[in-house]
Amino acid sequence: MLRPAVMILIYLVISAAAAALACGLARRAFPGRGRRAVTGISLGLCLAALAFPLAGGLLPDGPAGRFFQRWGNVLLGPALYFSGTLALLWLFTWIPRRVLRRRSGGTWRLPRRWAAGVLAVLLAMTAAVNIAGAVNARTVRVTRYELPKQTLSQTGPLRIVLIADLHIGVNSSPALYERMVRRVNEQEPDLILVAGDIVTSCYGAMEDPEAYASVLRQMKAAYGVFAVYGNHDLEEPLLGGFSLTGAGNAVRHPDMDAFVASCGWKLLRDESVILPDLCGLRLAGRRDESRPGDGVARRAELKELLKGTDPAEPVLLLQHEPAELEELGILGVDLAFSGHTHDGQIFPGNVLARIMGPQSYGLKRWGDCDVLVTSGVGFYGPPVRVGTVSEIAVLDLK
Repeated sequence: MLRPAVMILIYLVISAAAAALACGLARRAFPGRGRRAVTGISLGLCLAALAFPLAGGLLPDGPAGRFFQRWGNVLLGPALYFSGTLALLWLFTWIPRRVLRRRSGGTWRLPRRWAAGVLAVLLAMTAAVNIAGAVNARTVRVTRYELPKQTLSQTGPLRIVLIADLHIGVNSSPALYERMVRRVNEQEPDLILVAGDIVTSCYGAMEDPEAYASVLRQMKAAYGVFAVYGNHDLEEPLLGGFSLTGAGNAVRHPDMDAFVASCGWKLLRDESVILPDLCGLRLAGRRDESRPGDGVARRAELKELLKGTDPAEPVLLLQHEPAELEELGILGVDLAFSGHTHDGQIFPGNVLARIMGPQSYGLKRWGDCDVLVTSGVGFYGPPVRVGTVSEIAVLDLK
């Protein structure tokens, strides 16, 4: 019970600070009799934007819970950009404001015209960014990479399509995945790999799993479609994108395996398969690092997963999170595929992810292993992408 209480308290404190900043700016921008009405409207909008995610996280799975989750996610994007930008402006102007107050005898305030201008610019910026981000999030692009075919000891060309982070959830519709499937099949892939986070912490959010499965099973590859689970392919309540229960209490929905099978995908859970038609390529799939699920406290060590592998055998690793990157080549992995990062999804998350993470996006060489990380197809939390793309990654081995 301690974790949810602490998270809710932190959320309420941040929400109260954001609401106070927004209401203060609105009060300053509108003088006279309209001030009280504007303050009430501003406070109501702030409370709605902040209360919906909280209600969605606390209510049990069902129509009411999904309603608040859906609209909480929609409101979260504007709330983040409006309140976040306002908070940064307040922080960066704190010293100049103190200086001006000292010079004016402690009576200086932001001029009303300036306050009205800041408010108008913030509202316009927030609307433009979120509308453009919503359109961008639903536009599936193709990102292409090339490596020598000798990377996986192939004698002929091989085309692999990597998709990840579908995040089917309360803000999803089959239309996005129809576009994804169409883009995938246009590539005429030899092999399709799905790097986890198929759903967003709630299998029931699909409402009609067969509608999604009927779309996803249309993906075709000469040598099959293989998938692993991600950290969100479990059942857990979320508050602002963070789990209220923690990894130890998250369980897999009993119908999740059947759903993956109905899509026509081969699920790999700390196991590997040999693809004899691809020069004996070993394809290894790992459980998620932070939330392995299925009653497993920790996923298998990579050295155990690859135990008995011939050093000359080509090895392709599929795992949700790009982890243990420096060890992959040492343990015999030639090529590894991951998702999870979303490439930060919304600015400035993309900048921070590339600075802080070992590899948040793209193709990079780690010792004797090449690692490809995709930004994924779906979205998590706010149904927008700003500064990143929704993509399928195509790797040609030539």
